[in-house]
Amino acid sequence: MIFEEAATMIGHSIGGGEVARYFGRYGTFRIAKAVLIGAVPPLMLKTKANPGGLPIDVFDGTRAGVSADRSQFFMDLATPEEKLYAEGAEEVEKLIKKMK
Repeated sequence: MIFEEAATMIGHSIGGGEVARYFGRYGTFRIAKAVLIGAVPPLMLKTKANPGGLPIDVFDGTRAGVSADRSQFFMDLATPEEKLYAEGAEEVEKLIKKMK
């Protein structure tokens, strides 16, 4: 299928990073607009150039959690937000547990 119109790319959270990565990899050809909503910045690590970043311990903890039990890590990551904001969060939690 060939599209004749330019697309609009929208990325939320880590999806914003995916939009940025797409531009870096493929350029902006056929992209009319990009919307980044609450996007994760490309450099989150605390460095001399980025003193407001997160300490390396945060990333080490994430890597350790994913390595130990990937499914449980993502369940723990998603569950609190779902419980706070989503209507019918109990059903969402059941679905997440089924995927484990």
